[in-house]
Amino acid sequence: MKFNIVLLGILVSFMLFMGQYFPVPVDLNHRTVPGLVVKTLPAVVEVRPGFGYWMGAGVLISEDGWLMTAKHLIKNQDVMIVTMRDGSKYMSINIITDPNSDIAILKIDVEDVPRVKMSGVYPPLGAPVFVIGHPLGMLYSISLGIVSNVHKDMLPFGSDLIVTDAEVTHGNSGGPLLDMEGRLVGIIVAGSYYFTGLEQNFAVPVARGRELLEKYVQQQEASTGYDDLDVPDLQTCSRNR
Repeated sequence: MKFNIVLLGILVSFMLFMGQYFPVPVDLNHRTVPGLVVKTLPAVVEVRPGFGYWMGAGVLISEDGWLMTAKHLIKNQDVMIVTMRDGSKYMSINIITDPNSDIAILKIDVEDVPRVKMSGVYPPLGAPVFVIGHPLGMLYSISLGIVSNVHKDMLPFGSDLIVTDAEVTHGNSGGPLLDMEGRLVGIIVAGSYYFTGLEQNFAVPVARGRELLEKYVQQQEASTGYDDLDVPDLQTCSRNR
């Protein structure tokens, strides 16, 4: 009996010691993830050029049709075609691009559409995240991963990048990187697996898009005297930097 107690003590001590070097993986609750997908999927859109054959994704951030996507999808297009989850199509009526990062804001003429909330903080390293997009034309596909790193100086995609191992390929560009609260933390801009064999993919932090929106608001107020931008999370996110 005494021997068994000593053996149990040694085993517990060994497990605690090894736990420092081999932590338990994050448990993504099998009920939570599908619930988040159901909640956020209607706010994800398909983005195509008015003239061209490439495609990507975008995500609505306001009920009146403002959405974020990747700037490289826009290229030199004056009009982008946005397709909602229900198949309805809209032409963009405004395109705002960031000269310093691979992010763009589009406006479509709709009301009362689903949207996602923008996170006000950077996600911590190791935080579970998920991506929604249209990889290889497979519409509204989901991939899970974690935040692998946050880089402050990575060109040409922008000075700040969130790195994730969530799977990304052609068709994911412009799609949302979301946390386990369903909040938007970044916009997918590139994947590296094709070039490196490593599943390290990149998103521009939502803060860059927020700054772009704030600059647009300031310009609107200066030129017209009023602000016609209705993005509820904008002021909240500004306070939480």
